Amino acid sequence: MASKKKNNPNELKTQGPVCLEGHRIKTRRDFLSHGLISMSTFTMVPSVLSLITSNHAYAQQMGCPAPQVNTKTPVLIFDLAGGANIPGSNVMAGGAGGQMDFLADYKSLGLPDDFHPSRQGMTNNEMGLVFHGDSAILRGIQNVTSATTRSRVDGALFAASSSDDTANNTLNPAYWLNRAGAQGGLSQIAGTRDTESGGRSVAPMESINPAFQPVQLNRPQDALGLVNIGKLGSLFNDAKAQRILKAIERMSEQKIMSFNQQALPDQIKSLVKCGYVGSQDLISQYSADAIDASQDAMVNQAFDDLGNRDQRKTATIAKLVLDGHIGVGVIEKGGYDYHNQTRRTGETRDFDAGELIGRVMELANLKQKNVMIYVITDGGVVAREEIDNTAEGRGKYAWSGDSGQRSSAFMLLYRHGGRAALRNGIRQIGYYKPSGGVENTATPASNSSTNLAKLITANYLALHGEEGNLASVVGDNPFGNTLNNFLVFNPIA
Repeated sequence: MASKKKNNPNELKTQGPVCLEGHRIKTRRDFLSHGLISMSTFTMVPSVLSLITSNHAYAQQMGCPAPQVNTKTPVLIFDLAGGANIPGSNVMAGGAGGQMDFLADYKSLGLPDDFHPSRQGMTNNEMGLVFHGDSAILRGIQNVTSATTRSRVDGALFAASSSDDTANNTLNPAYWLNRAGAQGGLSQIAGTRDTESGGRSVAPMESINPAFQPVQLNRPQDALGLVNIGKLGSLFNDAKAQRILKAIERMSEQKIMSFNQQALPDQIKSLVKCGYVGSQDLISQYSADAIDASQDAMVNQAFDDLGNRDQRKTATIAKLVLDGHIGVGVIEKGGYDYHNQTRRTGETRDFDAGELIGRVMELANLKQKNVMIYVITDGGVVAREEIDNTAEGRGKYAWSGDSGQRSSAFMLLYRHGGRAALRNGIRQIGYYKPSGGVENTATPASNSSTNLAKLITANYLALHGEEGNLASVVGDNPFGNTLNNFLVFNPIA
């Protein structure tokens, strides 16, 4: 007669009760007492009892399919807090004829006559969208990207005024972009700031979905905190954790069978079952190696100093967005109220922003992913005719005060298969008056931050040929039958 095999307390069984350190674990209370499932933190293992006692509608809302990564264009929003300069000294801004319809002078936008865009070398269109030839944002992008990466980029300037240096501008379309298809398997929206928008500028009130408020991520370890299966992850390797979850699944099904089947909705039965199966899948899909930016070789190539705070927080969100785990990422960068009677502070800040934008592009190139980058700022800045001759000031006019009429936003689109095709041959939506201020009557978005957020959403939808869905996504279409005039790219799929 064969000898009976002795139980190994460190070996997890796949049949019968789960054993841990000599203790038989049969019930959910046993799992809680051993710290295997958590009641106080987010966990991928759902609470059976809470599912059973929930109502029918909740079960329908929760659904059972395992999360899928984003299959539409990833989106990153850079929120330059304080009222940065975008038009003129950075992205080229022109009159009603577009970017190359130069204004008579750009003095209020920070450019002496020697830097007027009509002069040789004072424009640069290597990324399609025209930048000033000495733009600090452009120089930052160039410093960290390859020519190949830049050749796959194009973009647009949106001439739109906004209130100066205030968080009340409804510039952030993150919720609408998520609803338009920028969705993640792990979380829908992430930001670097603990706000309802993830950044400084707010999201339009009508866009906010409380269920999808941004998670705050500033470092790779924060991403690891999004996936928590209690002590399962620390006590066992992934394979054993999956086997524990399978045991819980069987236990839960047996528990369900003891209830009055007439009173138990079918949705709850399937939700409990697929909830545990999905949890097993999630362990492998969202392992530490899969979501930790510091463990990603491509991230470390594009972001060469994760000890730098700005690089670290940008890399953390960029990785998760490009890998499809987060739908929309919001990166706030402060210090853009740089009207301190110098030029050098603004040039330095703009260069830093350009480098971060460029690193995201380079990461997209390495991962062979498309990405839409949207840059917003709360207000704008005006210059006075006093040249900053320091090395950092570069001989340009000093920034002297706020000017929301000299604001704008811009979009860059990296398409790995090659630069996207323009829909109407234009890269500037709206235009500027000879004074350098926004012509507020040019478009429905020129003097409305909320409409600007809707227009960006429309442009995102248009990347997938879905601009006709704008009203269903944002609630209305303030552009009516002129919407096509304000769309930049043909579909890129």
